[in-house]
Amino acid sequence: MSNKGKKNKADLRKFYKEKRSSLEPNIKKEKDLEIQSRFLLTDEYRKCKGILVYIARDFEIDTSGIINAAFANKKTVAVPKVNDDYTLSFYKINSKDDLVIGKFSVCEPKDGLEKITDFDDFVCVTPSLCCDLNGYRLGFGKGCYDRFFAKFEGKKIALTYSDSIEVAIDTYENDIKVDAIVTDSFTKYICEDTILSKEDNYE
Repeated sequence: MSNKGKKNKADLRKFYKEKRSSLEPNIKKEKDLEIQSRFLLTDEYRKCKGILVYIARDFEIDTSGIINAAFANKKTVAVPKVNDDYTLSFYKINSKDDLVIGKFSVCEPKDGLEKITDFDDFVCVTPSLCCDLNGYRLGFGKGCYDRFFAKFEGKKIALTYSDSIEVAIDTYENDIKVDAIVTDSFTKYICEDTILSKEDNYE
């Protein structure tokens, strides 16, 4: 459990990007598989009709196992496309053949696919560099997911590594909590009535 919560977002982002880049590929693969397995065991996944899920870049936690399981479980799979104003739109895919390389070298849905506008009974799987014990996540600085979360009423689940948990990170007014954090060691559900500060000692 890290206690670097007193650092600002820019410092934390730099720290965790460097930490990710130093992770051995075989260790990353093991951790990513464990995270995906833990996600697939959640009630949120088992009971939902569909998932909104990112396509991972090399330094992000892999989601291919989640996507393949969702296809096998006959759930709707929708992946994000980053718009010019850094908002997200989600499109239904039927296989990896529906993806192309888009902005920021991220795989995104090709043109002509069905846009998802009714998010009832969907779970959103979101990437993060780190999370804190209050349910706030540190992303990559574009604010895409926080903009989407402002209008999304479903469950929001962040994936991160167990050694990438802060007591509390600096937040802004538009930052939105996730409902749960899934790591390679544990799954943490966020209690609305429990708020930790950066000065709290967490053991």
